[in-house]
Amino acid sequence: MTGRFSGKNAIVTGAASGIGRATAHRLAGDGANLLCVDRDEAGLADLLASLTGSHIALTADLSLAQACTEVVQTALRHWDGRIDILVNAAAILIRQPILEHSRETWDLTIDINLKAPFRLARDVVASMIEGGIRGAIANVGSIEAVLPIAGHAAYTASKGAVTMLTRSAAFETAPYGIRVNAVAPGATATGMNADLRRDDPDRWREMLSGTPMGRHALPEEIASVIAFLVSDEASYVTGAVVTADGGWTLH
Repeated sequence: MTGRFSGKNAIVTGAASGIGRATAHRLAGDGANLLCVDRDEAGLADLLASLTGSHIALTADLSLAQACTEVVQTALRHWDGRIDILVNAAAILIRQPILEHSRETWDLTIDINLKAPFRLARDVVASMIEGGIRGAIANVGSIEAVLPIAGHAAYTASKGAVTMLTRSAAFETAPYGIRVNAVAPGATATGMNADLRRDDPDRWREMLSGTPMGRHALPEEIASVIAFLVSDEASYVTGAVVTADGGWTLH
């Protein structure tokens, strides 16, 4: 590990599993101080036990506006007002055909996948501007923002909106030296699709058949892209949505 985030303070949401957990490991391994956020208290405890360094965790339901406020306030108190990095990795996927999609599951998906990144970014950016911090934000989008999958209406809509949230925020924050980017993963082996890989391997193989590289991504591979985007190595990159899909969107 490089130590390239030594002295940097980073919030990572969805940190108990999948891409969020892999990102937490990557940033901590490179020297960052972390506030790890998830609704899975046991998963967060397991994560903290596996990390090197001194980090904190907060169990929070990011579908609630007050929880998003609490995340940022906790970070600011703990780090004396300085947040350098925000990674919005928390998300849910509820598979339902569009004609059967309930209003409740639609709203919950939008609350967690879209409203939470907006609320967190808004408050974090405000703190960065006040402190004169040239910080970085990375959102986890999806190739489903441009390639819908049956039964994923709310998820697909939320990730399409995350793309434009990223670009809009980047445009407005660039004059302050704050960068906002996103990664759009393809098929990635996480808890979000563990049931599909286990219970319907034929469908999973069918999905992978559209990936020229012929395999799914590991969460660590997506975390590497995120680490680049929030690092000084990407100092002239903002408003980008980096596709990491093994070539899925090439055809």
